[in-house]
Amino acid sequence: MKLSKRLQVIADMVPTNIPCADIGSDHGLLVKYLIENNIVPFAYASDNKVGPYNRLTTNLLTLINRGLVEVNLKDGLEDLSEKYRSVVIAGMGGDLIVKIIKSHQNLLKNIDYFLLSPHGNEKEVRECLIELGYMIVDENVVFEDHYYEVILFEKGKCDYHENEMIYGPINLKKRSEIFKEKYQEKITFNLNIIEKYQLSDERKNQILKEIENDKNMLEKL
Repeated sequence: MKLSKRLQVIADMVPTNIPCADIGSDHGLLVKYLIENNIVPFAYASDNKVGPYNRLTTNLLTLINRGLVEVNLKDGLEDLSEKYRSVVIAGMGGDLIVKIIKSHQNLLKNIDYFLLSPHGNEKEVRECLIELGYMIVDENVVFEDHYYEVILFEKGKCDYHENEMIYGPINLKKRSEIFKEKYQEKITFNLNIIEKYQLSDERKNQILKEIENDKNMLEKL
């Protein structure tokens, strides 16, 4: 079974040998891969929309019948069993991921790991998880039509400076080419916005500050 580039990066970062829950599982392919490759002993897949839920149920039927996978038509972490110590949330906006996690803080005592791949707002996601008592233990950037960041959080405490919250402490250490490309392209994109559009002074200054920060960060790598 072959995963997309983004899902493969996520699968490779899933903590091994502990039960895993995939929230917003959509087609269920990540869970199927994790079970069939003996990465996790059993798993949970949920979606809050009927169409995706029916699709993931169909794709996972054999594993469901073998008692290796549970599926649920639920929103976020609602009704998540305490046995699932690792949670994957990918393919959503960072603001929605933050909302899901903050809405179910009573479950955090059971969850040792969060593996998150937000569509934007990565800084807000990092701030949220760190505030809730997690630290960043791994990060990767992958390009698949867009740039996606994948961040693994584990329970624990660590202090981070502002740039680490914006760009990711592990990303800054790894200095991967794909990470550099993401911010080089962001600088180009922002310069084009300033050149092509009439912006308010406030918005223009905000973008100029982002450009300066991104350039300074890249120069230090």
